[in-house]
Amino acid sequence: MSGGQPQVLCDVPNGRGGTWSRDGVILFTPDGFEGLFRVSSSGDSPVEVTKPDTSRLETSHRWPVFLPDGKHFLYLGANFTGQLENNAIFLGSLDSQERRLLVSTSANAAYVEPGYLLYLRDNKTLVAQPFDRRRYVLSGEPHTLSDEVLYFPSVDKAVFSVSSGEVLVTQTGKGASLSQLTWFDRSGKPAGTIGTPGSYKDLRLSPDGRRVVVDQTDQDGRNVDIWILDPARGATTRLTFDPSAHQTPVWSPDGRQILFTANRKLSMQFYLKNADGSGDEKEVAGFDSLSQSNVWDWSRDGKYVLVRKANELWYLTWPEHVAKPLLQTKWTVRNAQLSPDGRWLAYASNETGSMEVYVSPFLNGNGKWQVSSGGGQEPRWRQDGKELFYVAADGKMMAAAVTAGASFEAGSPAALFQTHRRQPISAQDVFSYDVSSDGQRFLIITKVDEANAAPLSIHLNWASDMEK
Repeated sequence: MSGGQPQVLCDVPNGRGGTWSRDGVILFTPDGFEGLFRVSSSGDSPVEVTKPDTSRLETSHRWPVFLPDGKHFLYLGANFTGQLENNAIFLGSLDSQERRLLVSTSANAAYVEPGYLLYLRDNKTLVAQPFDRRRYVLSGEPHTLSDEVLYFPSVDKAVFSVSSGEVLVTQTGKGASLSQLTWFDRSGKPAGTIGTPGSYKDLRLSPDGRRVVVDQTDQDGRNVDIWILDPARGATTRLTFDPSAHQTPVWSPDGRQILFTANRKLSMQFYLKNADGSGDEKEVAGFDSLSQSNVWDWSRDGKYVLVRKANELWYLTWPEHVAKPLLQTKWTVRNAQLSPDGRWLAYASNETGSMEVYVSPFLNGNGKWQVSSGGGQEPRWRQDGKELFYVAADGKMMAAAVTAGASFEAGSPAALFQTHRRQPISAQDVFSYDVSSDGQRFLIITKVDEANAAPLSIHLNWASDMEK
């Protein structure tokens, strides 16, 4: 293989797998809520190949794998409405819209000569089953290859790779990896923890700074729910109990309610619930399409809620709950945050080829300032609006002084300290930290020491052993 400059074929904002045939066809999933697309390795416009079947509550087709003929392929038909029994591996073809259900599972599969399908059972056990490539059907009984294979439920991905009937690589463990909510000062010195280790993401401090709302994946990696932690009382309150995924919570300006997203339908909807856990949640808005959505911010005056629709930035008027577009571009926009006075909008965009932090006037698109350089995401304002924080591409916590009057001006960003935050694994990982009102402390979802993480296991001659 010789080196060279990478060639951009098409935009893949939130990819979920790809496969390359010997004929130069690349089959891929551009986003977590779409079907499969094809594109030539020489470059052309992507063409849709499959559509999620709404009658099965499908929301995504992902992790495609070409079979040796270069025409047929395997893929996972998945949903995120809690109906795991509907998830399955399907056989598709570039020459036909027809497909065939092969086996029920919630993870990726692989085909290997001389004719085996490898897939996950019960989200943990990797098995191999004979597969007739002439008739495209499974036969015989599945044979267990490895127990407790590492599985990431947020993306429906099992950690294994196979190159032939001789070599299989797996990793054991659970996909709900542990992290800790940890306070740090501006020098990066740890200053205490909140709660116990768990699988956390999407962290938000309450307006008074006394409580924390976060979404947490259970130990089995099946459910994602909203939790509120109150360090002063040592109390932890679970807000959601439905089997669907509940994510990206934000506080109402008065700290009395939590707005969050949930996939109880074929698309993400926005729900509101009392922060003390009382009463039922209320569906307030949402989008009809399969596009991923989440909540980003709620203005201090309570009039606007920033939300995501696919790769675009929208906002909801409040309390009317009317959705309106704000930034619709061909680029991916993330992590939108309003300044405390509501005049300025900070966000991350990949319009330069990598994620950078920008600021523009809110509800007035005239003017845009790039704050970061060399990569940046997750902008956060200090409560007085005089400082903007973000995480650089190398994981450093950055700070830029802000002067915002009739125009916006940001000083040169300065590195504060190296974070060890848990790396995002999906586009629903919105914020991995929050900052105290005075900008002196940072609460970060920090990785728990993984020194004892399971190593990769190499299985040799597994197919021969299976036939004994």
